[in-house]
Amino acid sequence: MGEQLWGETDSKSCRENHVYFGSEPWVLPATLSLPEGPGPFPVVVLVHGSGPQDRNETIGPNQVFKDLAWGLCSRNIAVLRYDKRTRVYPQAVQQLASFTVADETTDDVLEAVAFLKRVEQIDQTKIFLLGHSLGGFLLPRIAQQTGDLAGIILLAANARPLEDVLDSQVKYLLTLPETTDVMRHALREMQAQIERLRTLTLDQNSDSLGLPFNVPASYWHDLKTYQPVQLVSTLSIPVLILQGESDYQVTMAEDFHLWQDATKDQEQVTCKSYPGLHHLFMVSNTTPATPASYLVPGHVYPEVIDDIAKWITTGHLL
Repeated sequence: MGEQLWGETDSKSCRENHVYFGSEPWVLPATLSLPEGPGPFPVVVLVHGSGPQDRNETIGPNQVFKDLAWGLCSRNIAVLRYDKRTRVYPQAVQQLASFTVADETTDDVLEAVAFLKRVEQIDQTKIFLLGHSLGGFLLPRIAQQTGDLAGIILLAANARPLEDVLDSQVKYLLTLPETTDVMRHALREMQAQIERLRTLTLDQNSDSLGLPFNVPASYWHDLKTYQPVQLVSTLSIPVLILQGESDYQVTMAEDFHLWQDATKDQEQVTCKSYPGLHHLFMVSNTTPATPASYLVPGHVYPEVIDDIAKWITTGHLL
């Protein structure tokens, strides 16, 4: 508790509380960041991208979720961040018969919301979800499953199916001069796995297919008919969609513009992009970014945090 916040504006102390939420056998450790004072405060649940992420969403020397938590807390907004189920219980997750995004992400987000409804310092009418990358991609589905949300915030959320995003990433990485022969071999194998994924049928056994990241067929089948762009337009709650313009993983042309075009007549949806920022919403050392960009120490750009806080507290960015 009482750790000092980083940031250029209005830094002050923030109470960091170690908590647990969820039900057996999936109880998760988390950090609830509370501003000084009695509250009640609006709160944001941070929803990770892909992989077994920790509560800070640590990528190389950077910690996207820690930056967001401390930045928003300094702007009088509480934040809950937690270690992902696939990180805390990797072996148990691997033993699940039909692993899907519900097991990876959705169920735990719903548990987080239920937990916050029991915290007296939280304003129950102002519970928001913020999803980064895969987390943002899934938020329209999660919002559809709970009526307790004040809004959702999508950061670098892909609008296209995961296999299309993976294919674009692989093709881009193959063009980079720093990609080694060993890496090229792995990337071409990934391309073969993506092609198997495109032709995947319900009766196929994933154990014999070699699908991307060794994720079973049940996971991919679950997302086959998921259309987040169409779904977000049906939501009645406010939606904020943010994008870094130097992002090579989720791109302006192939993802952000899809969100924009589909929601241009939706008053509850706000879209904004940031020049020079990569997938972690940090300043990129190249345009577009490369994997090496994530190894450069940085922080989430202050304007991004300012905009999120402004949108939560006022409902708009102007």
